[in-house]
Amino acid sequence: MVSDRVAGTAQQAKGKAEAAAGRLTGDKKLWVEGRPDDVAGTFRNTAGDVIDAARPATDDPQSKVEHLRAEVERLFREPATPRLDAAANAADRYAEKLDRYLDAIRQRPLTSVSVAVGTGFLIGRLKSGNRYVNRIRR
Repeated sequence: MVSDRVAGTAQQAKGKAEAAAGRLTGDKKLWVEGRPDDVAGTFRNTAGDVIDAARPATDDPQSKVEHLRAEVERLFREPATPRLDAAANAADRYAEKLDRYLDAIRQRPLTSVSVAVGTGFLIGRLKSGNRYVNRIRR
């Protein structure tokens, strides 16, 4: 109802003003007292929105059902989401690249192992904090 939404908005504004005043002045009691009014006003405003949204559905349920049916048909015609389609395409591309790399490893296993060991050794040497040089003691 409109009266619930107006009263909820007023209560929410009162709570926000009290909380802001408490925060600015450093008065924790005023800040704490403002928070429940803010939350209660939000709930009351939301309840008014729900009641307003439910009212037209009870007035003409047949038109609401037809509207929902048309919306469902429209959603079925569209792709799920563009991001989901892009992610699936990217996954397919990476799978193809992985297959090519695995084929190369299967064709030349010794070369692949040698490259992996050499790369691991170099990375280990570069990442180690031990930078010593063999010195000859006299």
